[in-house]
Amino acid sequence: MGPGHLGLGFAVKPTADKVPLWLLLIATEVLDILSFIFEALGIERFAASRMDLKLGLQIITPGYIPWSHGLFMSIVWSLLAGWIAYRFYRDSRTGVVVGSLVFSHWVLDFLVHPPDLPLFFKDSPLIGLGLWTSGPGFIASMIIEVILLTGGIALYFSYRKRSSHNLVRIDATQDN
Repeated sequence: MGPGHLGLGFAVKPTADKVPLWLLLIATEVLDILSFIFEALGIERFAASRMDLKLGLQIITPGYIPWSHGLFMSIVWSLLAGWIAYRFYRDSRTGVVVGSLVFSHWVLDFLVHPPDLPLFFKDSPLIGLGLWTSGPGFIASMIIEVILLTGGIALYFSYRKRSSHNLVRIDATQDN
Protein backbone atom coordinates (compact mmCIF):
# COMPACT_ATOMS: atom_id res chain seq x y z
CA MET A 1 0.00 0.00 0.00
CA GLY A 2 1.52 3.26 -1.09
CA PRO A 3 0.33 6.84 -1.16
CA GLY A 4 0.69 7.01 -4.94
CA HIS A 5 -2.41 4.82 -5.33
CA LEU A 6 -4.43 7.40 -3.41
CA GLY A 7 -3.09 10.20 -5.60
CA LEU A 8 -4.90 8.65 -8.56
CA GLY A 9 -8.16 8.70 -6.62
CA PHE A 10 -7.76 12.42 -5.99
CA ALA A 11 -6.74 13.07 -9.59
CA VAL A 12 -9.80 11.46 -11.20
CA LYS A 13 -12.41 13.11 -8.98
CA PRO A 14 -13.25 15.73 -11.66
CA THR A 15 -14.26 12.92 -14.03
CA ALA A 16 -16.56 11.28 -11.47
CA ASP A 17 -18.73 14.03 -10.00
CA LYS A 18 -21.34 11.60 -8.69
CA VAL A 19 -18.90 9.53 -6.63
CA PRO A 20 -17.73 10.71 -3.20
CA LEU A 21 -13.98 11.16 -2.89
CA TRP A 22 -13.74 8.54 -0.12
CA LEU A 23 -15.11 5.89 -2.51
CA LEU A 24 -12.57 6.78 -5.19
CA LEU A 25 -9.78 6.52 -2.62
CA ILE A 26 -11.04 3.12 -1.44
CA ALA A 27 -11.23 1.95 -5.08
CA THR A 28 -7.47 2.55 -5.42
CA GLU A 29 -6.85 0.24 -2.45
CA VAL A 30 -9.33 -2.57 -3.18
CA LEU A 31 -6.58 -5.07 -4.10
CA ASP A 32 -4.70 -4.45 -0.84
CA ILE A 33 -7.93 -4.63 1.18
CA LEU A 34 -8.70 -7.97 -0.48
CA SER A 35 -5.15 -9.11 0.21
CA PHE A 36 -5.55 -8.45 3.95
CA ILE A 37 -8.88 -10.28 4.00
CA PHE A 38 -7.48 -13.26 2.08
CA GLU A 39 -4.42 -13.35 4.35
CA ALA A 40 -6.67 -13.41 7.42
CA LEU A 41 -8.71 -16.26 5.88
CA GLY A 42 -5.55 -18.24 5.03
CA ILE A 43 -6.19 -18.06 1.28
CA GLU A 44 -3.10 -15.95 0.59
CA ARG A 45 0.14 -15.27 2.42
CA PHE A 46 2.34 -12.21 2.45
CA ALA A 47 5.97 -12.45 1.47
CA ALA A 48 8.54 -12.06 4.21
CA SER A 49 10.97 -9.38 3.10
CA ARG A 50 13.47 -6.89 4.32
CA MET A 51 14.07 -3.39 3.05
CA ASP A 52 17.45 -1.74 2.74
CA LEU A 53 18.18 1.64 1.15
CA LYS A 54 21.32 0.22 -0.48
CA LEU A 55 19.86 -3.06 -1.74
CA GLY A 56 16.15 -2.30 -1.96
CA LEU A 57 13.54 -4.95 -1.21
CA GLN A 58 14.84 -8.45 -0.60
CA ILE A 59 12.34 -11.31 -0.50
CA ILE A 60 13.15 -13.81 2.25
CA THR A 61 10.20 -16.13 1.73
CA PRO A 62 7.87 -15.67 -1.24
CA GLY A 63 4.23 -14.78 -0.82
CA TYR A 64 1.19 -16.20 -2.54
CA ILE A 65 -1.21 -13.47 -3.75
CA PRO A 66 -3.09 -14.66 -6.87
CA TRP A 67 -6.59 -13.87 -5.57
CA SER A 68 -5.87 -10.23 -4.77
CA HIS A 69 -2.91 -9.25 -6.97
CA GLY A 70 -2.86 -11.74 -9.82
CA LEU A 71 -3.36 -10.08 -13.20
CA PHE A 72 -6.41 -12.20 -14.05
CA MET A 73 -8.15 -11.62 -10.72
CA SER A 74 -7.22 -7.92 -10.73
CA ILE A 75 -9.11 -7.64 -14.00
CA VAL A 76 -12.04 -9.55 -12.49
CA TRP A 77 -12.13 -7.30 -9.38
CA SER A 78 -11.88 -4.20 -11.60
CA LEU A 79 -14.75 -5.31 -13.82
CA LEU A 80 -16.84 -6.22 -10.77
CA ALA A 81 -16.18 -2.87 -9.06
CA GLY A 82 -16.94 -1.01 -12.28
CA TRP A 83 -20.18 -2.94 -12.75
CA ILE A 84 -21.28 -2.29 -9.15
CA ALA A 85 -20.51 1.43 -9.51
CA TYR A 86 -22.40 1.54 -12.82
CA ARG A 87 -25.43 -0.20 -11.29
CA PHE A 88 -25.41 1.98 -8.18
CA TYR A 89 -24.85 5.35 -9.88
CA ARG A 90 -26.58 4.50 -13.20
CA ASP A 91 -23.70 6.13 -15.04
CA SER A 92 -21.27 4.35 -17.38
CA ARG A 93 -18.50 6.92 -16.86
CA THR A 94 -18.63 6.32 -13.12
CA GLY A 95 -18.36 2.57 -13.69
CA VAL A 96 -15.36 3.00 -15.97
CA VAL A 97 -13.62 5.38 -13.54
CA VAL A 98 -14.12 3.13 -10.50
CA GLY A 99 -13.10 -0.02 -12.40
CA SER A 100 -10.03 1.75 -13.79
CA LEU A 101 -9.00 2.91 -10.33
CA VAL A 102 -9.17 -0.64 -9.02
CA PHE A 103 -7.01 -1.86 -11.91
CA SER A 104 -4.59 1.08 -11.58
CA HIS A 105 -3.44 -0.49 -8.32
CA TRP A 106 -2.18 -3.56 -10.19
CA VAL A 107 -0.44 -1.41 -12.83
CA LEU A 108 1.45 0.60 -10.21
CA ASP A 109 2.33 -2.56 -8.26
CA PHE A 110 3.62 -4.15 -11.49
CA LEU A 111 6.13 -1.31 -11.81
CA VAL A 112 7.57 -1.63 -8.30
CA HIS A 113 7.06 -5.25 -7.20
CA PRO A 114 9.69 -7.90 -7.81
CA PRO A 115 8.36 -10.73 -9.99
CA ASP A 116 5.78 -11.90 -7.45
CA LEU A 117 2.54 -10.93 -9.21
CA PRO A 118 1.03 -14.07 -10.76
CA LEU A 119 -0.66 -13.93 -14.14
CA PHE A 120 -3.31 -16.42 -13.03
CA PHE A 121 -3.14 -18.82 -10.08
CA LYS A 122 -0.77 -21.45 -8.69
CA ASP A 123 2.26 -22.25 -10.84
CA SER A 124 1.52 -19.48 -13.36
CA PRO A 125 4.34 -17.10 -14.34
CA LEU A 126 5.17 -14.36 -11.85
CA ILE A 127 5.78 -10.86 -13.15
CA GLY A 128 6.84 -7.45 -11.87
CA LEU A 129 9.43 -4.93 -13.06
CA GLY A 130 11.11 -4.81 -9.65
CA LEU A 131 11.76 -1.11 -9.12
CA TRP A 132 11.83 -1.86 -5.39
CA THR A 133 14.61 -4.44 -5.75
CA SER A 134 17.50 -1.99 -5.87
CA GLY A 135 18.45 0.82 -3.53
CA PRO A 136 18.20 3.56 -6.19
CA GLY A 137 15.00 1.99 -7.55
CA PHE A 138 13.44 1.94 -4.11
CA ILE A 139 14.32 5.60 -3.54
CA ALA A 140 12.99 6.48 -7.03
CA SER A 141 9.75 4.63 -6.29
CA MET A 142 9.28 6.62 -3.07
CA ILE A 143 9.81 9.87 -4.99
CA ILE A 144 7.28 8.74 -7.61
CA GLU A 145 4.78 7.88 -4.83
CA VAL A 146 5.09 11.38 -3.36
CA ILE A 147 4.76 12.98 -6.82
CA LEU A 148 1.63 10.93 -7.58
CA LEU A 149 0.06 11.81 -4.23
CA THR A 150 0.88 15.53 -4.27
CA GLY A 151 0.01 15.83 -7.96
CA GLY A 152 -3.34 14.10 -7.42
CA ILE A 153 -4.16 16.28 -4.43
CA ALA A 154 -3.16 19.42 -6.37
CA LEU A 155 -5.44 18.42 -9.26
CA TYR A 156 -8.29 17.72 -6.85
CA PHE A 157 -8.01 21.09 -5.09
CA SER A 158 -7.60 22.91 -8.41
CA TYR A 159 -10.84 21.27 -9.56
CA ARG A 160 -12.61 22.21 -6.31
CA LYS A 161 -11.42 25.79 -6.60
CA ARG A 162 -12.66 26.05 -10.21
CA SER A 163 -15.97 24.41 -9.26
CA SER A 164 -16.62 26.75 -6.35
CA HIS A 165 -15.60 29.76 -8.47
CA ASN A 166 -18.10 28.71 -11.16
CA LEU A 167 -20.85 28.30 -8.54
CA VAL A 168 -20.21 31.79 -7.23
CA ARG A 169 -20.36 33.17 -10.80
CA ILE A 170 -23.64 31.30 -11.49
CA ASP A 171 -25.17 32.62 -8.24
CA ALA A 172 -24.13 36.18 -9.12
CA THR A 173 -25.71 35.84 -12.56
CA GLN A 174 -28.98 34.59 -11.08
CA ASP A 175 -29.18 37.54 -8.68
CA ASN A 176 -29.27 40.01 -11.60
